[in-house]
Amino acid sequence: MMKIVYICERPYNLYRTLLKAVNSDDEMDLVISDNTEGMGLMCDDLRKSGLFNNVFFFNELKHKRFSHPLRNVDTFSVKKTSDIKTNIVSLFQIIKSFFDYLKSQRKAKHIRLPEGLDFNKYNEIHMTDCTSILNFYLYHKKFNNLVYVEHAKDALKDTYGEKYPKITDFLSIFVKLRVIYGIRGSCRYIKTIEVNENKDLIKDTEGKEIREIPLDKLVSALSPEQEEFIYQIYAKSYNLNYPCDAIIDIYLTTSHVRGIESNMYFHMCKEIIKDFMSDADFIIIKPHPSDWIDYSEIPVLYKNAVVLPACFSVEIFALSSTLKIRKLINISTSAVEVFKSVEKIINIDDKFIEKCRGTM
Repeated sequence: MMKIVYICERPYNLYRTLLKAVNSDDEMDLVISDNTEGMGLMCDDLRKSGLFNNVFFFNELKHKRFSHPLRNVDTFSVKKTSDIKTNIVSLFQIIKSFFDYLKSQRKAKHIRLPEGLDFNKYNEIHMTDCTSILNFYLYHKKFNNLVYVEHAKDALKDTYGEKYPKITDFLSIFVKLRVIYGIRGSCRYIKTIEVNENKDLIKDTEGKEIREIPLDKLVSALSPEQEEFIYQIYAKSYNLNYPCDAIIDIYLTTSHVRGIESNMYFHMCKEIIKDFMSDADFIIIKPHPSDWIDYSEIPVLYKNAVVLPACFSVEIFALSSTLKIRKLINISTSAVEVFKSVEKIINIDDKFIEKCRGTM
């Protein structure tokens, strides 16, 4: 039996941890932070679940001084807009965020941990990436029992570098100079990396012990009672109460699709509801964790619609046997793969996107 602490600062990590925890004999503690806004809402129900000896909450936003620059990176490096002013603003924001990042990294060694949390007592510390104050802290303290867990399914496959080649090359230089800690598992203090599939991994993982634990295997190991147990933790935390005979449609949003202008995503959401979801009893809009579009007006326009917080793991709906998911509408997310019993999966194609563009 091992003593393990799971630091879950991304929705996927918490979902994956719960799948492991229900069938584990290890002594486990859990740390939740507001790195992804809203995850702290689950602390009380996670404590009541009995899966963990202790559930700690860390106030990440109290210490974090940098914003996620992905929106500006996307504009500057991927969309490659020809507008000079937009490029200058995006580049400035990237540079500012980078220096704020360095400041937060330096100050992380002095943070105060939640009362009762002592990282020295664990055999393994499971964590995510190097945009977290807690990860900065662990690197400063030079722990040698860190297990890096990918922040999304197959996130360490060799695709990110293809999308952001200039940015990844830029960061690699600073890692070699030891100005920043390595990202995506490349930090020198990480010895083990846990992935969904040990195949076609990025170069950053070279020299590390790779621990493959397929998500499908974790899900298939659950009994129906365990599946419903995990779903109910989320349902209680986020006040989900859907009748078992209700017709539910879900739209999985994202704001990082090449070729779609940022001002089009909200309009496209309305068009998707009109064309595919108008006769549902409940319409669920689930933004991607990195989606920056404001969908708060949707429940005002459609009384049977709800916008779930970005920190909610939509995969949870696939675990419940009491819910009837009729349609799952998807643009570009991997979560759709876990829905085996949904009646219809609709993948938004270029033809529909062009139709939306023409109706703006």
